Parts: sequence; C-alpha cells; structure tokens
Amino acid sequence: MRRSYEDESAEVGTSAMIIFIALILVSSIISAIIVGVGQNVFTLSQNDAEQNIPSAKGITNVVVLEVFSLGPPDEVHIVFELPYIEQPLFDEDLSWNILCVPSNQGVRDTIRIDSGNFELATTLDGDGETALPLVEFEPGAYYRMIMVLDDCDLTDVETATLVIMVDRGRTQELQMNIGSSPYEGQDLN
Repeated sequence: MRRSYEDESAEVGTSAMIIFIALILVSSIISAIIVGVGQNVFTLSQNDAEQNIPSAKGITNVVVLEVFSLGPPDEVHIVFELPYIEQPLFDEDLSWNILCVPSNQGVRDTIRIDSGNFELATTLDGDGETALPLVEFEPGAYYRMIMVLDDCDLTDVETATLVIMVDRGRTQELQMNIGSSPYEGQDLN
C-alpha cells in the first residue's frame, strides 16, 4: 500500500522553478561572453591582416612596346606608367619576364625566358639603359627602359609574352606580336 501526503506549501515546485530560472540566466551570460570574445578575436585578426599585408594596388599601363635593336642580344623598348598606385613604388618591387617559344622545333617546344627588374628604368628624359638615382616610381609619371634579351631571339619567334609583376599588386600579361620578319622600331602591342 502506498501512502500519500498532501502538502500545500509547494516547496519542491518553487525550488525547481528557481533552479530553472538560474540555469537560463547563467547560460545566457555565458553565451554572451563567448559571442563577445569571438567577435573581438575576429576583429583583431582582421586588423592584423590589413596592417601586415599592404596592397600596392598597382597595375602597369604600357604605353610603348617596340623592338629597340636586333642582333645578339635583342633589345625591347618599353614606356610605362603606374597610374593606380597609392604611394611611390620601389624599383625592386617591379619585375618582368619575357617568354619565347622558338618556332620549327619539331614535336617538343622549349620555352626561353628572359627576366629582370626595373632598376635601369629612367624618366622619359633618360636613355632607359643607364641607372639613374631613380629609386621609386611615382603614381602617374611615365618611365622608359630597355629590356635586354639574352635567351630570346626575336628573329626566331613569331609571338612572345611579356609578364610584368608588381609586388603586392597585379600581374599583367601582354602578347607581343613579332611576326616572321621583325625590324627595329616595330610596335609589339
């Protein structure tokens, strides 16, 4: 037989309700702290990323690209500007590659690569071959340079690719249409 007692004080129900409300309050406080810490961590990491990797936002605008001289070594004349950079760009932060695939090689093609930087670039007043005290490129100013090709022979290729790379900026690829009989002063754009 089972005995039951009736009690009208409701102590068990009241204490259960107090514990339930306390659990809800504690869990909401803990979740608010976790969300706040997470938001703070993501904000700090975003600020660090923006400060540690500055972007030059640079792209090179090539105004003139032509054959300067033929014969060992071939030379290409380039006139360019950097119109979209926010601040001056050091000359070592700009480099170039010219990729040539000589024709009539049979089944296998060999890519010849010439590369360099823009340390010999001068203003339009200079000759483009002699290093001047130019150390950085200003936004919107025009510069010229003669690129010396030691491996690429322009008389042996019909097309080549000029790749210009700006550190923390963009890489630009230009097709150079050389044709079957190049000549000095030929426009390569």
